[in-house]
Amino acid sequence: MLWIYATLLVVSLFAIVGVRFAGLFPPLTSYAENINVNYGYFVDSTNSHILGYVKESAIFRSVDDPKDIPWQLGKKSYWIKMNVENMGADHRHLSLYFDTPMIDRLNIYQFASEGQEVKRWHLGDSVQKGYTQVDMPPAVPLTLDGFESSTIYLQVYSTGIPVMPIWLLNAHEFHVLTQLLHAVWGGFIAIMLLVAVYNLAVFLSLKERVYLVYSGYVLTALVQLGAVHGFGIYLFPPAVQTFFSNNIVALTFGLFLQALLFAHLYLRVHKVESLLRQIVHYGIMVLSGLMLISFVLPEHISGTFLIAIQPMFYGLIGVLIWQRWNVGRRWSGMFLFSWLPLLVAGIFPPLLVTGVIEYTLLTRYALMFGTVLAVLCMALALAERFRHQREESVYQLTHDAMSATPNANVLSLMVESLINRNVNFKLCCFEIGRFSSLAPYMSAEEKRYFVGQVCEKLDAALDSDVVHVVESGYQKSRSYRIASIKEGHFGFIVLSSDDEKVALLLSSVIDELDCYVELNSFAIRIQGTIGTSSYPKDGKLTDVLFNKSLQALTETSMTVNKVHAYDSLNNFNRTLNMSLVADLKKAIDNDELELYHQPQIDLRSGSIHGSEVLLRWEHPKFGQVSPEVFVKLAEGVGLINDLTIWVIKRAFYQQSKLIELGYSRRLSINISASDIAIPNLVDKIADIAQNYNVPTGLLSLELTESTMVSDYVRLNEVIEKLSKFDIEVSIDDYGTGYSSLTYLSQLPFTELKIDRSFITGITSNPRQQNIVRTTTEMAKSLGLMVVAEGVEDLETAVILKRYGVDIAQGYHYSRPLSFSQYLLYLKRTSHQIPISVKHPRRQGSQLG
Repeated sequence: MLWIYATLLVVSLFAIVGVRFAGLFPPLTSYAENINVNYGYFVDSTNSHILGYVKESAIFRSVDDPKDIPWQLGKKSYWIKMNVENMGADHRHLSLYFDTPMIDRLNIYQFASEGQEVKRWHLGDSVQKGYTQVDMPPAVPLTLDGFESSTIYLQVYSTGIPVMPIWLLNAHEFHVLTQLLHAVWGGFIAIMLLVAVYNLAVFLSLKERVYLVYSGYVLTALVQLGAVHGFGIYLFPPAVQTFFSNNIVALTFGLFLQALLFAHLYLRVHKVESLLRQIVHYGIMVLSGLMLISFVLPEHISGTFLIAIQPMFYGLIGVLIWQRWNVGRRWSGMFLFSWLPLLVAGIFPPLLVTGVIEYTLLTRYALMFGTVLAVLCMALALAERFRHQREESVYQLTHDAMSATPNANVLSLMVESLINRNVNFKLCCFEIGRFSSLAPYMSAEEKRYFVGQVCEKLDAALDSDVVHVVESGYQKSRSYRIASIKEGHFGFIVLSSDDEKVALLLSSVIDELDCYVELNSFAIRIQGTIGTSSYPKDGKLTDVLFNKSLQALTETSMTVNKVHAYDSLNNFNRTLNMSLVADLKKAIDNDELELYHQPQIDLRSGSIHGSEVLLRWEHPKFGQVSPEVFVKLAEGVGLINDLTIWVIKRAFYQQSKLIELGYSRRLSINISASDIAIPNLVDKIADIAQNYNVPTGLLSLELTESTMVSDYVRLNEVIEKLSKFDIEVSIDDYGTGYSSLTYLSQLPFTELKIDRSFITGITSNPRQQNIVRTTTEMAKSLGLMVVAEGVEDLETAVILKRYGVDIAQGYHYSRPLSFSQYLLYLKRTSHQIPISVKHPRRQGSQLG
């Protein structure tokens, strides 16, 4: 409503000043006090008569007032005869005032009563003469002695508008009129230049073309009206002013062109591909063509085109406003209102030309007044449009596009405000259940509808006095208690520190949300989880509270723990783990890790078959870090492949040392599902083996059962390629995961490793004995070697040997040993004489 009040203020001030200023103008009449004037006219249709013929032979038709002369467009001359007689004895100084800045030629001849010529004047905007600043406003002085009479002949010629008022004023009245007209012109020039410069500055700041076009429109209107009323002589050199005056129709077409382009940009028609946009483009081309043609066509012909095209031009502007009304109703309404003064004022020039209305100062300057009012209103419309754009920009910055709810920025401001006021509260984060897996299967419209339904139901479920209102109504829209944090996540604030009451409230919210949303092709059940953090217990900074709410959300589940409060102890462990990431990367790069070996014993001969390498990490600050911790951490942050390659390199290095000492033993290395995805894994293993001169036949890779179901096709390719290098492949922890006889029968495994959970306590558990026996028999039937881990005593080893298990490892034989300890173990338990080993080759089972 602000623009309405501003517009009413501008119009009211304009009306008050206009009424007050109009009272200062002297009355304009074709007769002066105590002066008798008789008027007559003669039309020279051929433009061939000279003054002598007109004076002696032309037949003048008498008129009571010069406004009754039938002016018409066309190439013809009008001769006006004035018989002026001073009826008093006083000496009179008069001014014969003509509002004729656009008349091509105005020749004035004054004769005394005896017939001799007293003086002649040549006015008009023709190239031969042209106006100067002294001629504005155009008038000639007359001096009559008491009872003196004089005859004046006026020759009027124009290819354009020949209408010319003839006003007879005394010298003082004309002086007052001159001062007032200059004030009007000066005010008009000042307003137009200020508006043009201001919008040009806005364009340079915002880089929006609409402001540049509007500046051009205002300047073109200034030039056009300067030519129409003659005050352009104060702005431009005489030659330039003459050019503008002689091409007034082309200037008007240019004004229409810029007005249409301005409407095109202001109403954002150019933003939408539509038929309306094409029509506007055609309209711009037509106006451009008419403007160019008007420079060469006679003015009376181009003026006819101008009058004819005005209804179509205003009609097109009306269609633009009508079609684009819904895009910005507020500033579109202001745009429509700003055109009204120009529409009304634009009627006067053609009516004056056709003689429909009387030629007065008011009708003569109506277009100027309407232009000023329209320019001011349009400036207000631009300001309203800019304000609306700013509101849209702010809305986009503070609201989520999908849900139309306030975004995290708004919620952060609310949290900061509460922190500054030291108000206890809980920041809650709600996550839509399974949204990340459902979203890819929804169209944009379905997703927007589903999220909108969730937001409505969530906001309604939170309709409680203890839930803080995040936004109390943006642009008179509804209030929200929730804010979008990211896709599928919404935050809200509970103004309570009572954990039990908050938990009860959040549980009721979860229950109330449990319903279905019907989409086009299916129904989706609304479920969700909530994580919370408390101020000031969990933190005193906004970012900290947000992060802890999201961390608490990760501890929730869709089945049991749907609401979870931030747990500082649990988070400490997570933070500690994350702090190990950089240290682990450094340890890998600097070889600060260590491989331990747990011997594997051949139950058939009692000799050392080989060892399983186990990774150890002695942290400089935290001491020995469990492999379960840092291996899981490496998988989570993407370091597992680097870790595996490090293990393989270090294992082959140690294997080369064993070979040099004559201990040709097998090494078993664990790899994960993500390691299978390493590009050219087998080639990298072969290259490492070649670098250390180690035969690939002494390597066994142990795959967990989960590896088999991660990518069966890729796993099959890798195992087949490993078999070409005689690298054994073992199923690790058999029986604890996703074992399938299909995988065992189709994939070329060479070994099956029974998990320790089936070995521990086997001596007293018949069911475990049956499982181990049948598993061993099945593996044997498939041609697989069987390894048992977790052998703690001799009795277990005896049972396993009886069942046919090939290899055993466990504390009964040895704990995991460092490499130096493993060497001592080999020396102590092995009676094998060191043997030489052929260097591996790539062909066959060995690398060359």
